[in-house]
This record gives sequence, structure tokens and C-alpha cells, in this order.
Amino acid sequence: MSITNALNNALSGLRANGRLADITAGNLANALTPGYGRQEVALASSVTGTQGTGVRVAGVVRVTDPELSTARRMADGDLAERATGHSALQRLEAAFGTLEDPGSLGALLARFEASLRALGDTPENGPRQQAAAEAAGDLAAKFNALGQAVTDLRAQTDRGIASTVEATNTALEGVARLNRQIQIAVAAGRETAPLIDRREALIDQVAQALPVRQSIRPDGVIELRTLEGIGLADVTARRLDYTATPVYEPGLRYDDGAGTLSGLTLQGIDITPGGPGAQAVRGGALAGLFETRDTVAPEIETQLDSLAADLVTRLADPAIDTTLAPGDAGLFTDRGSAFALADITGIASRIALNAAVDPAEGGDPALLRDGLNAASPGPSSEDGLLRALADALSAPRDVTAPPATPGLAGQLSLAERIDGVVERIGTARVGAELEVTTLSAAREALASQETARLGVDTDLELSRLVEIEQAYAANAQVIQTAARMLDELQRIQ
Repeated sequence: MSITNALNNALSGLRANGRLADITAGNLANALTPGYGRQEVALASSVTGTQGTGVRVAGVVRVTDPELSTARRMADGDLAERATGHSALQRLEAAFGTLEDPGSLGALLARFEASLRALGDTPENGPRQQAAAEAAGDLAAKFNALGQAVTDLRAQTDRGIASTVEATNTALEGVARLNRQIQIAVAAGRETAPLIDRREALIDQVAQALPVRQSIRPDGVIELRTLEGIGLADVTARRLDYTATPVYEPGLRYDDGAGTLSGLTLQGIDITPGGPGAQAVRGGALAGLFETRDTVAPEIETQLDSLAADLVTRLADPAIDTTLAPGDAGLFTDRGSAFALADITGIASRIALNAAVDPAEGGDPALLRDGLNAASPGPSSEDGLLRALADALSAPRDVTAPPATPGLAGQLSLAERIDGVVERIGTARVGAELEVTTLSAAREALASQETARLGVDTDLELSRLVEIEQAYAANAQVIQTAARMLDELQRIQ
């Protein structure tokens, strides 16, 4: 090897080691930066003609593992889906409360029944009449609050879908923009690692909302598709379309895309999670939100309405209050009117204490003793109606007969119906919590593997710096040796 070749080789080595040092230092500086992918320098032999002239930097690459990243993203989506449902069930369970909670539906029913029985012992007692009427009003107000809580949950979920769709569209636009920049950078031979870092973060955001498949083209562009194969983004982005519901009322449903609630479309294709479309999205935060809006909350809304309807019909029986005629409003009304089973949807939000006995409306609580339509006060010691009303609350009724309570079976009192509904919500919440715990552990395991594979190992990077320093010193030594040889040749001449 000539001295010139030795110098060329050593100089190329110095340049390569300088680039290695820059990249290694950058890895160390970003070791704790979320989403940063470790970068590596690709080296290649430098050849001029048939003569080797050292080493050259072929490029800087970002370490990737598409299969591992895809698995972690699927885990992110699964966790987001179940966490959404779990959060909704937690809210509903807290709204219903437990029997130990004095403000729970079951506790307020027990208080109302106890106040009727206490009044039955002293029917002429004015304060007890007042207390029984107030207990009835509190029970109706609790039904109203629960009905509003379910409606609010569905409305907030609907807005959550709209905001998630908008954020996903923004992320898809960002992916398409970065794809174009990476395409240009690849064609120009420039580094793409920082652009890829940003693109990967946006793909993570999309994958949390709905599961995606990706493929990488030779020009560095990533093509994103739904699991069902509909294109989401390449160098252009496709928009998800969704319309938020401006006003929410009980009973709103999504029905095959023709109902009153909006579905989700992509390029004109119905992809509504849980919907009838063949391309319906399965998994991700959007699936969890749609399940809450269209399945979980409506089921509980139906159960709640059945409980309110059961309360109304139990105490509106002319056989119990003989002052009532068939079709008259009973102790509880549908916003002041008689309740009809045909109008059961939303009754929990509309149930009200009959104004005739409501002290807040100027009513007379003594009518609890005498009868709602009594023309004149009855005997002050008459307790028959009071005890009949209390017995009607505790009487077993077939839960499959109108007003049926879905999910329950048998002959149950109103209190047992309430307990059954609360138990079903609690059981569903516990099941969802276990799923969230399991999915979270699986997600963390995949994230740890991904970090170990793609992240920065500071110990390894520091050891590489030592190796780079040694290689740098070796190349410098070659240059120094060549310089001494040239000096010696000049001295000889």
C-alpha cells in the first residue's frame, strides 16, 4: 500500500468516526425523549477504480421493527377501547350508588317505603305526611338525575367521537405531509430519521383511535389502511366523516345509518363500529366510544326507564287508591300527566311527584292518606291506603311483563329490580376493569420490548463512544506515521 493510499484510508476513517460520534452523541442526548428511535450509521467500502480507498458513510438509518410496533399499536387500541367502556361503567355505577349510600336509588326507595309505613302508624301526623311526600319527591328527583346522567354520558361520548375523529384526521394529514417530505429526502439522499420519528408518533395516534395496517414503499412512504383494507393515508390523507349530535334526548338510536345519530364513514363507506357495514371498524378508542353510545348506555337507559315505569304503575292502580279512575295519574306522573306504557322511553327523566300531594307545588300531603282524588278528608286514623301503597312497592312482579326490565328474570319487588340492575352494572364494571388490567399489562410488556429494541441503551452507546475514540486514535496514528515517513524521505533526499 502506498503512503497516499494509507493517508486516504485514514482520512476516510476519521470522517466516518466523526459521523459515528455525532450519531452516538445524538442517541445519548435523546435517550429519554419519547418516541425517539435509535439511529445507526451504515458504513460501506469506498472504491476508486479497482483500488480500495477506505470507508464511507452510506447513510444514517433509524432502527425499526414494524412487526413489534404494529403489535404494540394494536395493544394500544385494545386498551383504549376497553378503558373507554370501563370509564363509562364507573360513572354509571357511581350515579346509581350502593345501598349504603344514602343518596342512592335503592336507599331513597327504602326511605320512601319506610316513610309510608311510619305514616301508617300515625296517619294523622302532619310532619310524617310531609316527610312521606318529600321522600316521594326525592325518589322522583333521583330518577330524573339518573336519566340525565345517562343522557349526559351519551352526549359527552358523542362529542368524544367527534373530537377523536377530528384529531385522527389531523394526524392522517400530518402522516401524508411527512410522507411527502420523506419521499423528497430519500430521492435527494438526505437523512430521514427525524422525519420518521415524527411520523411514527402520528401513526401511534391514529392506531389508538382505530386499528391500522401499514406497508413501506421503496421511496420511504408508509401506506396506512384500516384492517378491512380501506386506505387512510399515503402521500394524501383520506378524511373520516362524522357529524356530532347537537341536542341529545333519551331514546336516540343509531339504526343502520338511517337513525337520528350519525355513523362514521370513510370515502363514503360506512365503517361505524358495531354498525351493519361490512367494513365496520373493530377495535380502538372509536370502537369503545361507539359501544358506549350505542350499546352500553342505551341498555342502562332502557333498564332505568323500566324501573321508573314500574314505580309509576305500581302506585297508579285504582284497586289500591279507590279515588282513582282508570287512566288517572297516580302518585307519580309523566310530567304531570298520566303515564302510558307506550311512552316508556325517557320516563326516568320525566317522572314527577303528583302536584296534588307535593308541598313544593302547594299540594296536600294528607292525600297520601285520603286518596289523590278525595273530595273531602277521610278519617284521620285511616291507614289502609298508606299500607297498600307500601305493600305495592314490595310486592313481587314478573320482570318480563310490561314494564319489563331487560337482563332480569323472576318475580321481584321494585327494590329487588333496582338491586338487580345495580348488580349488573357493577359486574360489568368489574369485568371491564379486569380486562383493562390485563390489556394494560400486555401493552406494557410490548412497549418494553419495543423500547429495548428501538430505544437507546446508554451503556451500549457509551461503550461505542470508547470504540469510536480508539478507532479515531488508530486512524490518527496512521496519519502521524505517514507524516513521519514523508519527513524521513525528504531528509534522505
